[in-house]
Amino acid sequence: MATKIVYWSIGDAPLNEGPLTAVIGNFDGVHLGHQKLISTAKSFAKKDSTATSVITFNPHPRRFFRKNEPSFLLSDLAEKNRILSLYGVEKIIHVSFNDALRELSPDEFVTKVLSPLGVSHLLAGKDFAFGRARAGDMTLLSKLGNQNNIKITSISLEVDDKSAIVSSSRVRAALQAGHIDEAIEMLGRPPTICGIIEHGDKRGRQLNFPTANFNLQDYQVPAYGVYAITAIVETQRQFSQDHSEILDGEELPMLMGVANIGIRPTIGDRKVMAEIHLFDFNEDIYGARLRVNLHHYLRGEKKFDSIDALKVQIEKDATAARALLVHENNDNNQIQTMRNSDVR
Repeated sequence: MATKIVYWSIGDAPLNEGPLTAVIGNFDGVHLGHQKLISTAKSFAKKDSTATSVITFNPHPRRFFRKNEPSFLLSDLAEKNRILSLYGVEKIIHVSFNDALRELSPDEFVTKVLSPLGVSHLLAGKDFAFGRARAGDMTLLSKLGNQNNIKITSISLEVDDKSAIVSSSRVRAALQAGHIDEAIEMLGRPPTICGIIEHGDKRGRQLNFPTANFNLQDYQVPAYGVYAITAIVETQRQFSQDHSEILDGEELPMLMGVANIGIRPTIGDRKVMAEIHLFDFNEDIYGARLRVNLHHYLRGEKKFDSIDALKVQIEKDATAARALLVHENNDNNQIQTMRNSDVR
């Protein structure tokens, strides 16, 4: 199944692509709460023979209103598309968040956004707010939906085993604190950072640990330090933000490695970068996009007394990362084998 990608703005022609069962929100990170929404929508869509869709906003409203705020995204546009497609979304509609959208009243939001998009059933978290100054809530949305022949379903928020609401804000806080396990629990998978590989100063090669480096752009910067990671070198078609669909079935090699995220205080202060050393890999990937999954936070970034001391520590980090990732991979394979046995 292909996931169709649509970019739409206020004033564009109606989609006219049949009735949609849609969920709405920012979907930054696509955490367990978002996945609950999507799963529920898929059930309704199957029953009603409609397409499961996600309505989201570009740019993120937080970036629109606070342009000078530090980076905070859990997934960029291409990665959001990819993750949503994994959960069976048939259509992703990116609505331009601009002044025209910002000025809509709650009533206008329904008549000028939801209706033109062809929404017949809309699902949202019970805390969803919409319209100018966030004046609309789910109670009002239900009333307006009834007036415009759109069914509205309010979904309870996902909570963890401590009864805390799962949210993008909590995932960001976990990353900032280096609590990768907590982020994984809320996302249902390792957190991801992506970037285009840049030419660096080649100092990693001098340390016998060549690295693929990229700027984190508008990503939430995790705690400075060293991580055990897996990574995939993406194809151009996978990460192009102009494509109109994402196709199933393209699997690329998963590589293991170790990463440093920070400013490299031993070498000299500079902008925040992700430096990725991939085990048993020696290909030229400058200009390619790397998708990096953060599995374990090994240690904080620190300044060493010498380059030799740094090299010794990097070797220790690589050994620790490899051991953790191999053990994790073996555990996952064992679990999958047990599941396959249960099926048989």
